[in-house]
Amino acid sequence: MASLTIKGLPTQVMHTYQVLRIGSDVNDKTLTFCLNDKSIDKLHATLTRYEKGLFLVNESRHGSVSVNGKKVGGPVHITYRDTYRGCVRLRFGHTEALLRVSGSLTG
Repeated sequence: MASLTIKGLPTQVMHTYQVLRIGSDVNDKTLTFCLNDKSIDKLHATLTRYEKGLFLVNESRHGSVSVNGKKVGGPVHITYRDTYRGCVRLRFGHTEALLRVSGSLTG
């Protein structure tokens, strides 16, 4: 199981082939997380769950996305090996998020 938590917003449990969209455009109803943060682009990042892990994509031209403190540019494959005590620290612009992984990411 995997879930994404961003402070002040409900936790989103991820299912296989589900895409979470993170951005700041209040008019975009397809965003899973709409963040009120000037460091976040209208569509900032996507997180997709597959059978063997998750893919995080920085969709922002100017903003930053980081995994466990390291900035990423292109698609990043996240697996259980990236976790520490079942968690992966993510950052979208200035906003921190916590990706919780329990058990296997398969299934």
